[in-house]
Amino acid sequence: MHIVYYCRHCKAFLGSLDSSRVSLDALGFTSLTEQEISDIIEYHAEDQTTYVKTVCEYCETALEQNPALYLTSSPIQ
Repeated sequence: MHIVYYCRHCKAFLGSLDSSRVSLDALGFTSLTEQEISDIIEYHAEDQTTYVKTVCEYCETALEQNPALYLTSSPIQ
């Protein structure tokens, strides 16, 4: 299985991992609640890839400097 990390706001690719080299427990996935899992992890069976939504440094900085962006449905275009 392949794991791909991307920014939930700007959709930038942040990196990827081959899960055969690391366990899901080591990544912290097993400590997430079901709600957290449904919010940040998507599994696509057709290509056996897990997509993980996170926040890139650019978007994190923009949101910290402009908290009002959290109120919009798509804060970073």
